[in-house]
Amino acid sequence: MPNLIITGGTRGIGRAVVELFLKEGWNVCTCARKEEALKGLKEELKNPKNLYVKVCDVGDKNSAKAFVEFCKEKLGNFDLLINNASILGERESIENYPEDVWEEVIRINLNGVFYITKYAIPYMKEGGVIINMSSGAGKRSAPYWGAYAVSKFGVEGFSLLLSEELKGKKIKVYALNPGATRTQMRAKAYPREDPLTVKPPEKVAEFILLLLKKLPQVVSVDWEG
Repeated sequence: MPNLIITGGTRGIGRAVVELFLKEGWNVCTCARKEEALKGLKEELKNPKNLYVKVCDVGDKNSAKAFVEFCKEKLGNFDLLINNASILGERESIENYPEDVWEEVIRINLNGVFYITKYAIPYMKEGGVIINMSSGAGKRSAPYWGAYAVSKFGVEGFSLLLSEELKGKKIKVYALNPGATRTQMRAKAYPREDPLTVKPPEKVAEFILLLLKKLPQVVSVDWEG
């Protein structure tokens, strides 16, 4: 069975990906920052034998490395890595943006992608795929999105350089902007929006599965659904 490692797999898009790929017969290893969230995931999915979970703070290099090593121990080498874990931070102007929130968003959304990827590369199979979850806020002017927008611009740039570096290993890299999706983060960013007007995260999971079959040559992928 193919092997997937995905961060932030207990809710939103991450949760939908975990559930779909398990149904498709993949071995899946995922993480969250809280043990109770991981226990809840396993219980709700009826403790599948091909799901492995571990507490991890992706923005902490020691925690990130321990998670990747755990996944290697449980799965062997990886066919697919999805860097999904991220936080929104504040919708605020740069002038008024809280410094501690800025540092935390960059730590998780950008440093976390670096740490997990760095430690996972030696275990990626030839022909493997890395997907870094991006955002429309990281591709165009996004005033009042602060650190979140900056972190996603960083993810886009990181994906471009990584794609070139890993060509020799035949590993494809994508930055995926999933578009408007019905998640808790979206609800926080747009509190007045009717969640039923945007697509459910299951549609994004299905698109990722389709993406693996088509594997376009571009690095940055936008999908509005």
